[in-house]
Amino acid sequence: TISAGKSFTVEKTSSVTVTGNFSNSGTFTLNSDSNEFSSIIVQGSSSGDITYNRYVNAVGTDEWDLIGSPVTGQDINTFASTNSTPLATAGGAGSDQYAIGVYDNSNDSWVNYNTSSLATAGDFDLGKGYQIGTDSGATLAFTGTIATTDQTVAIIDNDAANSGSGRIWNLIANPFPSYLNANSATSGTNFMTTNVTNLHTSFAYIYGYDGDGTWTLYNNTSSATYIAPGQAFFVASDDSGGNTVTFS
Repeated sequence: TISAGKSFTVEKTSSVTVTGNFSNSGTFTLNSDSNEFSSIIVQGSSSGDITYNRYVNAVGTDEWDLIGSPVTGQDINTFASTNSTPLATAGGAGSDQYAIGVYDNSNDSWVNYNTSSLATAGDFDLGKGYQIGTDSGATLAFTGTIATTDQTVAIIDNDAANSGSGRIWNLIANPFPSYLNANSATSGTNFMTTNVTNLHTSFAYIYGYDGDGTWTLYNNTSSATYIAPGQAFFVASDDSGGNTVTFS
């Protein structure tokens, strides 16, 4: 329990596991940098907001980051306002477009939020990935509650949509402020084993973006791999009627 007026900070190299319930009436903050991410795991119930200062790459040629919210209930418009610096604008200083965008696999397009669409954007969808960029590489604050149950996310094969301009790829993200086991080389429940039957049989991988226009593929033959808090990645679906993946 963090009482009103009190604060608790988890530094980028540290983690907290709560075997019981978590309650925050004060300030609870988690920090990160480009390759170190703090973690909190709550094994009971959770109440009260936390703030995760999540590192996000700079915008540039092939240098956007793929990120999802690691907390529940973060309003996108509030996020853009809170992080107005160092959140980049897609067209440079004074641009109406913000460096927060969604991928539409029905026509293989990216759409960034602008001042008008932010006003009605609502919350980040938990488990959904977004393209986000900062001016020069910095942390952005996500504030909301901790999800303590399994989360499911819809994926779909839109390869035949819009005269064939659709795609099988779906951008999803770790919805928790903690690492996830990615594959069977880790111990315990893992993403690939849980979801492999719901992925495209020819592309049953986690596609991790390296920030330089290249991708690294992970599956159950890869060495032990962990998905960082709020990290987004692509998976492929072969179900045109829609399917789901589960984050445990």
